[in-house]
Amino acid sequence: MRETQRRHRRATGFSLVELLTVIGIIAVLLALLMPALSEARRNAQAVQCAANMRQLTTAMVSYATEFRGKFPPNAAVYKTYWYNRDQVGRHVRSPLVLSDGSLGGGVFACPGDLEGALRSYAMNIWASGVVSPAVEAAQTSEPPKGKLFSLGVAEASSMILLAEAYSSYDAPEEGEPKVGYSCHAVIGFIGPHPGERFLSRGEPDPGNARFGPTDSQVCWFRHRTKPDRYALITQARGRANFGFADGHVEMLRHTDVADPATLKSTFRAMWSPIDRTID
Repeated sequence: MRETQRRHRRATGFSLVELLTVIGIIAVLLALLMPALSEARRNAQAVQCAANMRQLTTAMVSYATEFRGKFPPNAAVYKTYWYNRDQVGRHVRSPLVLSDGSLGGGVFACPGDLEGALRSYAMNIWASGVVSPAVEAAQTSEPPKGKLFSLGVAEASSMILLAEAYSSYDAPEEGEPKVGYSCHAVIGFIGPHPGERFLSRGEPDPGNARFGPTDSQVCWFRHRTKPDRYALITQARGRANFGFADGHVEMLRHTDVADPATLKSTFRAMWSPIDRTID
């Protein structure tokens, strides 16, 4: 009887070698699956980021419909920006109202952004309904830097409303307590020519304490694919979501919008209606 029990235990138990073999197979399978799972996660983040921008772009179009075609204002002298509660906040919900009256979190933050980001998107300065005097003057400088536009602009499917930007600055920018990071309110002014605003700063970018100097104000690192994955965070290589004046959102690679060799715009995405004449 005892001999039978011993044989039964030997027949139903695992030896150490067998157990190690099973563990090894599981480890190999996990190693094979991890890249696919990471890629699926990145793709899901990119889709959610585009959905966020679509909500914000729709909110801006709704705002412009209500205000005679004018998109939200961005005027530093009045401390009025598109993401203020009294601006686009009337057309989109946010889980956070910061101490300076600005909105953050939720649809304002890309899930592919770094930890602590509360705002990941900046509005194209040339789409603003109201701007500071310096931007007004830049329309008539020689050469001009851009031209303001409103709802119904020609080539609306190419006119940028929103772009992914670096969440480099303390949030809120004014007031306490600091609870995270945000990007500048606007994008598309720094750099003398449209193509350079995508791939080369052209002019110093003030601030940017979290990342230091970057090749562009457009944030290209969040949705990179294999050809660009090992570039530095600050390099203008990768993909970014853009929201356009016709309401659609599109993921574009850096080479889709400008030629890296010449820094000339392809005009697939445009900062202002006069990009073709000044690039």
